[in-house]
Amino acid sequence: MKAKLLHGTVLWTFLSATALLVGCSDDKDYKDVDGQSPTLELTSGHIRTLTGYEFKITGKIADKDGIRSIRLQSDELYLDKTIELLALYSEPLYEYNLNYGFTIPEKTKGESFSVKITVTDLGGRTVEDDVLITMDGDYTEPVLKPSIGLLSDNINIVLSEGTSKTFWFTAEDNKELDYLELAVPDLDILEHVDVEGEDLKKGTLKTTIVFPSDKTGTYTLVIRAVDALGNVAEKNYSVLVSRVKDYENMYLVDFEGTDTKLLTGNDVWGVPMPIERVANFTYKARCYSPAANTPIRFITSKYSFSICFGDDINNPGKLTGISGDIQPIILPEKGYYEINFNTEEGVYEVEAYDPGVPVIDGLKMGFVGGWFDNAKGWDGPKNVYELTQDSDNPHCLTAELTWSKQDSFDVTITPYSAAGDWLEPGWRFDGKNESFATGVNDSSKKVPVGTYTFIFDTHLVQSKLLKK
Repeated sequence: MKAKLLHGTVLWTFLSATALLVGCSDDKDYKDVDGQSPTLELTSGHIRTLTGYEFKITGKIADKDGIRSIRLQSDELYLDKTIELLALYSEPLYEYNLNYGFTIPEKTKGESFSVKITVTDLGGRTVEDDVLITMDGDYTEPVLKPSIGLLSDNINIVLSEGTSKTFWFTAEDNKELDYLELAVPDLDILEHVDVEGEDLKKGTLKTTIVFPSDKTGTYTLVIRAVDALGNVAEKNYSVLVSRVKDYENMYLVDFEGTDTKLLTGNDVWGVPMPIERVANFTYKARCYSPAANTPIRFITSKYSFSICFGDDINNPGKLTGISGDIQPIILPEKGYYEINFNTEEGVYEVEAYDPGVPVIDGLKMGFVGGWFDNAKGWDGPKNVYELTQDSDNPHCLTAELTWSKQDSFDVTITPYSAAGDWLEPGWRFDGKNESFATGVNDSSKKVPVGTYTFIFDTHLVQSKLLKK
């Protein structure tokens, strides 16, 4: 049945060619070279499409005598297009890449059509081939559903914890899946599963990958699903293969001993002290040493010494995470220090520095808010709970706070004047992150009954609440 076209068909052509050129410019100078018919190699003899979508007829044409024209015909699609190469090019072409695009209008009726391609050379010889066009195309990509090992875009493979990792994902397609793959191209890893069985709309790939123990670094892992018509769905992951784990959190301890009560028994927050992660495996700690020879180490949990880093007793000046080899890093003098270290490379640097003039120099500082005993509430800077500037460290503020009943700690640290003016700088407590910052709104933290020492370093913008 011929297609009934309610709208004009849309035809257009992408043309590209490579040619060996000769001196003639028209048929009258034509001479046979081999007297053979042209060759036509179609990319596909069957194209699946849908109304409203463009399909392309592609292929390679060659003839030693020179190509005159390519004709595409389909009575069912009312298609009759002739590409006259002699009219398009000033010299004969001996090779031609056909790339003809055609969009079937939305209201075209019919399930299959045939397009005949006829190639004619300069000697009048022809070659023909047909392309079957069917209305069973698929332009919808499969849907990936990652699960085991693939729930985070960043995957960490720690070789010290094992070189293998299990990955599992499923895929679904509106028509039919062909295959699933998981690949790490830079490590020459490829897992391939053909989708077979009664239900071809769903597929699963589950595999355990063994990563090479001698190749650390960051790699791209790709999962993909391909349906029967070549639509591809992909998702990329970043895989960090390392000798040690790349910990998101790191904390500084500045005392001897490994009893967990030293971490959790005498403070509400601030011990151990959180430090900054600046890059993969790379951290920066700034701290105040209240006396000479302060010992410091680094741990990955607020509540445990199970994973700890410090100076290597067998290789002083280097960092280690081997529990039996750890000794503290010693801060030799009283004052401020910056410590930069890399757990993957096992290196650290300690540098003392001058914090400069305190930002609170000459100011009176206090809490506005509550709700400890004798808290002044939110009545303004005329009613503040005064903080004391430490005599040894002018950057540091302290106070004794008592909670007779469990209640919130919800305050702003603010400078104030006798006239009742708000001054700068000021910090708002962020209970969620147990820190002080600007721009925080209504963030408090519950504090158990007891008497506490509050310490706030205005230079480091770090605080502690320690039970007395």
